[in-house]
Amino acid sequence: MESPANLLTLPGELRNTIWRTVVQTDRLLDVEPLCAGSSTTKLHQPALPFTCKMLREEVLSIFYSENSFFLGKVGYHNYGDIRLYEFDLRIQRWCYKLGEQANFLTRLSMIIDGLCYAWDDGLMPGDAMYEMDTRNGSIRFEMNGRPRCLCRLRDAVEKSAVRDGRRLLDVMKEYSTCYCEAVKEGRCNQCGLSRLETFGQGRQTRQKNWDNIITC
Repeated sequence: MESPANLLTLPGELRNTIWRTVVQTDRLLDVEPLCAGSSTTKLHQPALPFTCKMLREEVLSIFYSENSFFLGKVGYHNYGDIRLYEFDLRIQRWCYKLGEQANFLTRLSMIIDGLCYAWDDGLMPGDAMYEMDTRNGSIRFEMNGRPRCLCRLRDAVEKSAVRDGRRLLDVMKEYSTCYCEAVKEGRCNQCGLSRLETFGQGRQTRQKNWDNIITC
């Protein structure tokens, strides 16, 4: 008499199909409730990977690599928006709690309040919704659904961010700090895509992932 089948005896491809049905979603997953509270607060994750230790990595790798995570809205004018300093802390806290699972991240998004720009020059249509996606082996960077300039990205960063979701998270976090300067929308002379520009002498940020903002 054959032993009854269980999930662990199923082929890996079939198991992954089941995990996707359970943990994959088309909606953005808000990071804030996933890492709210102090650094000792338990990370909120799907219940399924905790039913069996052997399933944990299989399920969580799909959860983090095949879902899109919303990091929050940066702004200074509306209650509920998060300040840049707090935004950095949120990302650091979440990455710390994720540990090695942060490596699986492939899709991240954030919103920058349009009022964070130096002024409205007619080119900025309100808030800026930024999205980064590495599922196709390169960084797809968009603002409000349109391709965004990546020419400031330092050498080898893209390849590293595709391999490691922690680097992708750092790339997105550093981009948000560009709004510490007086910036406006411009267009890259090299790729022709939209980009941030600053006036006069920009700050020397010495970021790991991005060159300094172009001065127009």
